Amino acid sequence: MVLKSRERVFKALNHEEPDRVPLDEIFRLDVWDALKKYFSVDDVEDVRRFLGIDFRHLSIEVSEEFRKKARFVYPFGYYRAVEGGLLEDEWSIRYSISSNGRYLKICYHPLANADVGDIDSYEFPPLDVAGRFEKTEERARMFKDLYILEGVMEQTLFEWAWHLRGFNKFILDLYTNEKFVNKLLDKLMKYKIEMGKRFIDIEVDIIRLGDDVGSQKGMLIPPHIWRKYFKPRMKIIIDALKSYSRNSIYIFYHSDGYIEPIIPDLIEIGVQILNPVQPECMNPAEIKRKYGDKLILHGTISVQRTIPFGTVEDVRKEVISRIKECGRNGGLVIAPAHTPQPDMPIENILAVYETTQRFCLRT
Repeated sequence: MVLKSRERVFKALNHEEPDRVPLDEIFRLDVWDALKKYFSVDDVEDVRRFLGIDFRHLSIEVSEEFRKKARFVYPFGYYRAVEGGLLEDEWSIRYSISSNGRYLKICYHPLANADVGDIDSYEFPPLDVAGRFEKTEERARMFKDLYILEGVMEQTLFEWAWHLRGFNKFILDLYTNEKFVNKLLDKLMKYKIEMGKRFIDIEVDIIRLGDDVGSQKGMLIPPHIWRKYFKPRMKIIIDALKSYSRNSIYIFYHSDGYIEPIIPDLIEIGVQILNPVQPECMNPAEIKRKYGDKLILHGTISVQRTIPFGTVEDVRKEVISRIKECGRNGGLVIAPAHTPQPDMPIENILAVYETTQRFCLRT
C-alpha cells in the first residue's frame, strides 16, 4: 500500500516501517536550477514531486525594510552592497564572494571587538516586522496537509555566536571570557525560543536545531565545553518549545562531522532526529545499533565520496545498504549528508531519490 507523505514520515518517526524510507533534501539554488532543467519544468515543486520528497522546509525571510535596501545575490539571498565589494546581511555580518561565485566567506564580525557591555546595545534583527513570516505562513498553509513541515533554526547557538564574534576569538572566549560567552549565548537562546514559537504557531511538525560542532575525526570543541555552555541552553530551548506546542513536535539536531561523544547528551535533552550522520565520520549502522530505538537517523548518504566521485551504481549500492542496515523498524530518512555542489553529477543526485523510491524492505 502506497502511503501519503505525512503518513509515511510519521511511521518512520514512530519507529514503524513505512511503505518506503522517507526522503528529504538540502539543495542550493543552482542545483535546483539544474534539476528543473533536467526534468524540463519551471517549478521547484514539480522537481520535489518527481524526487518523492516528503518534507517541506520553512525558513524566516529578511524583513521588508531590509529587502528594500538590499539586492538579491544569486544564489545566496538578499544582501546590502557595502564598501570593498562586500555583502552585508541583516546582522551586519559581511561576506566576500569566492572567485567562482559559488560561496560566501565571512570577513567581518560585528562583535569582534566588543566587550560584555556591548552585547545589550547590539540589536538582533527583530522578528515582529513586515516580511519576516508572511511567505513562511503562506507555504505552511499550502503544504501542511500534504507534507511534513520543518521549521529551520539550524546555526542555533555555537555557529551564530562565532559568526558574530569571529571563530578564533569565540573559541578563546570559551576558555577565558565566560561572562561574554554566557551573555551572548543567553541572548541568542531567547531569540531562538521566540523564533521557534512562531514556527509552532504556523503548525510545523519538526523544529530543526543544531550547530556544526564536529570535524572529520573529532569535535571542534571538547565535549566538556559543549556540555558547559551549549547543552543546558539547548535543553532550555527544547523544553520551552515542547511546552509551548499544543501538539507533539519533533526535535531535529544537525551537526556535520564526528559528534558521537555527545549523542547520549542529545537524546537526554530531547533530540529525536539526528542529522546528517556523516558516513565519513561516523558509521550509520553503528549509530543505528546503539541508538536506533531512541533516534531517527536523517541524511547518511555521502557527499564527500559517493555522490561526487562514484558511479550511479555506487550511489544505488550505498542507498540500498543504508536502508537495509538502518531502515528496519523505521527510524530512517534518506537525504544527502550535506548540500550537493553544482559540479556533482546530477545522475548521482537523482539516483539517491530513484533508488529510495523503488526499494522496499519487505520485498
